[in-house]
Order: sequence, then structure tokens, then C-alpha cells
Amino acid sequence: MNIDPNRKIYVQDTTLRDGMHAIKHAYTPDQVRTIAKALDEAGVSGIEVTHGDGLAGTSFNYGFGTNTDLEWIEAAADVVKNAKLTVLLLPGIGTVEDLQNAQAAGATSVRVATHCTEADVSKQHIEMGARTWHGCRLSVDAGAYDRAKGLCRTSES
Repeated sequence: MNIDPNRKIYVQDTTLRDGMHAIKHAYTPDQVRTIAKALDEAGVSGIEVTHGDGLAGTSFNYGFGTNTDLEWIEAAADVVKNAKLTVLLLPGIGTVEDLQNAQAAGATSVRVATHCTEADVSKQHIEMGARTWHGCRLSVDAGAYDRAKGLCRTSES
């Protein structure tokens, strides 16, 4: 195996999103600032910040956060200088409006988590991310992309 020493590796940390589950979505904005600053200074490429279940995840189903997504995003945006400030969006939970609000709060990248069977619902989120988040890192489950292009077939299609 040959490794190109000039190839840039993109490392995205999810502590401030996936780590929310372990503490019942209870990071304080000060904790978010401290962790985001340390990750940024360590050279992490992307820092993902939202409720553990993504934008608008705070609910009876997924657990209520002690703060809003926008408060956490704004706290991270206060201190992040180099990394992409990323949010997670699960279509059906978060909306296009949630994406717009996250961007206004300082998010610079979106990761749309979906499956090829949900491509019809996800299309609006993927298109909004690609259209308005110039220079962002739009990450989508490959199955959703293939279905959106008509390449992935399911029993319903």
C-alpha cells in the first residue's frame, strides 16, 4: 500500500454532536467553547455541533437538550478559527429552515445523514446545502445520492 505524504486528510470530530448522547444532550455553551477551541487548535478539519440526533433533534423521542442547537453552534462559532463548523441534519427531523438558521448562527458545513430509501425526502436538504453553503463540505450517504440520480432501486421504485 502506497501512502501519498502530500495528500491532505480530512478529520471530522463529532464529540460535540455524538458525544451529546452520553451526557443527555447537556453540554453548556461554555463547555462547547472550550472543547471546540481545543479541537480547532489541534488542527481538526471539521467540528460537528448539534443535538446528538442532529438539528431539531431535541424532543420527547430523542431527549431534550439543555440548550438549543443555535446556542451550541454560536458558542462554537465564537472560538473556531480554522475548522469547518459542521452540523448534522437527518431529513424528517431537521428542516431546510433549520439549516438556514444554523448557517446564520455560524455553521459552515452540513452533513446530511440519509439512506437511499429516503432520497425523495432528502433531496431538498441536499440541494439547499449544495446551493447555499458555498465552500462547504456536503457529506451525504452514497445510497441517497445514487437514488437521487435514479441509480439505486428499491422495491418501491
